[in-house]
Amino acid sequence: MIPKKLWQYPLLFGILGVLIGLVLRYAFTGAVAGFPFKNVLHSHSHVLLLGFIFNALLILVWTNFTKGFDKVSYNYYIALQICVAVMLVAFILQGYAFYSILFSTLHLWISYILLIRLWKRLTGNKVVNQLVKLGIIFHFISSLGPYMLGPLMVMEMQQSPWYQQAIFFYLHFQYFGLFFVWMLAVLLQKAEVLVTKKHIGVIALSLVLLFAHSLDYNFDHWLIQVFGGLGSVLLLVVLLNFKNIIIQSQKQYTYIYYIILFVGVINIAGSIPSIANMVIESRFILIAWLHLLFLGMYIPFIWMTFTRKMSSLLWIFYGSMVLFSEAILVFPKILSQWFSISVMWLLFFAYLGVTLAICFVHLKFLFESKNKNKSIEAV
Repeated sequence: MIPKKLWQYPLLFGILGVLIGLVLRYAFTGAVAGFPFKNVLHSHSHVLLLGFIFNALLILVWTNFTKGFDKVSYNYYIALQICVAVMLVAFILQGYAFYSILFSTLHLWISYILLIRLWKRLTGNKVVNQLVKLGIIFHFISSLGPYMLGPLMVMEMQQSPWYQQAIFFYLHFQYFGLFFVWMLAVLLQKAEVLVTKKHIGVIALSLVLLFAHSLDYNFDHWLIQVFGGLGSVLLLVVLLNFKNIIIQSQKQYTYIYYIILFVGVINIAGSIPSIANMVIESRFILIAWLHLLFLGMYIPFIWMTFTRKMSSLLWIFYGSMVLFSEAILVFPKILSQWFSISVMWLLFFAYLGVTLAICFVHLKFLFESKNKNKSIEAV
């Protein structure tokens, strides 16, 4: 299966997801009355999480660790895209209700089949393949979170800490399980890093321990900080083991590696009680953390795998907009006073820049792929 044909789906969902996010930011300024914030937020997050990031990393892993998509696997892949498309509309129209839950569940079940097929088709370095398998295992583990929501709702425990922790459980083992591990697997393979089983074991243990950071939102116990801190330190230590080889590889891999190290350092800082409390008490800082992962790490990594290089000017523009949005979220009062404008409008303009950059990159790649395919057909 031609990789560029596969890419059209995550790139299109990426565009739709950021546009929905921009509309959401505009609505937060108060410019739209009666706006269904929660519904649109669910659509925005699901489309970017499943339609863009999951799809993109799945393609990267499948094309780098197997002999390519077979016809049956491709059909399952298309089925996933149909589920995401329905979720996009269903969440906006009804929020969490029959159709959105139905197609979210279908997406999860189809992903099981597709990832099992991926597991069976892995080729090449067996040790690095263990990282890909670890990501698949984390995907299955993460799904325990959504399965717990039904019983908790039946027991009328929606307001209990366990309901929120079930959601956090899913998100953690997606963000810092499946996504992070798959990104690392592709990076280490590209940089030709020698990976050992010990490395993989430490990575697995550290990411499991990092879930303790999520427990901070509902529980107060010193062991939570200990486990979270231990997981953060272990992750950073194992990442530093790859430094000498990665910094000698291509520049783009070195840049991504330093971003990953920065995220590792932030994880350690998040184990400090005072900083952890800041994240818990401020929704802005939580959003800054999530956007750092997605806008600052996963999206640049995905872009760097494209066959054509992006201009330095575009990288500078995108990076500046991301950093500006992060600064607003971390220091809202200060920047609002400096610019004499409300925080929400500042965030809207920052995300406008981010959205323009993402749309430009994705549309450029899509049109280049389309024109190239036409040239091949003409020959």
